[in-house]
Amino acid sequence: MANLSKVLAVAETSYIIRKGLVYTLSQLPIVSKVVELKELEDINYQLGILKPDAVLINPMLLGHSHKGDVRQHLNIEKHIPLIALVYNMIDERFYQSYDAVIRINDSESKIEEVLSACLNKDVSKVSDQSELSDREKEILISIVKGMSNKEIAEHHNISIHTVITHRRNIGRKLEIHSVSGLTIYAILNKLVDIKDIQL
Repeated sequence: MANLSKVLAVAETSYIIRKGLVYTLSQLPIVSKVVELKELEDINYQLGILKPDAVLINPMLLGHSHKGDVRQHLNIEKHIPLIALVYNMIDERFYQSYDAVIRINDSESKIEEVLSACLNKDVSKVSDQSELSDREKEILISIVKGMSNKEIAEHHNISIHTVITHRRNIGRKLEIHSVSGLTIYAILNKLVDIKDIQL
């Protein structure tokens, strides 16, 4: 019965969305308490005291951040699932690093299903599967800047085969296989500035 006592934290600045979500979540049988995180300045402090079982966050709060950046910025432990609250038209592949996604138009039963699946899996084993390593981020930046495999290999002092392996791993982890998709990902996750990209 431990599953029936989950504490959730909701980080969302929109009053209407936050209140609606808190109400919906508090009605679910697997949730015992829902805490609202309204101000960005208080989030770190509140999370430290609250120790929630999961954090539901609008990635736009921190500038459309990747899960790893949100975890680091808010000092959230790796075993706590991060669930993205999605209600804009950005390609949802950019949210796939999160442990789960709840959309603004999801039904109560869908939200409960997503939460149950997320809270009952071992997040620590899965959470970093789609995280890019520092080297992969460097390669991604070079790709986005328009460098060829040969130029990337020379720039990073690695073999072309290693570049190809990194490109394959980046595509697999992000499930993005086009340079334009990688470019959008890199811009949204602040890996590159738009002015650094060759058009």
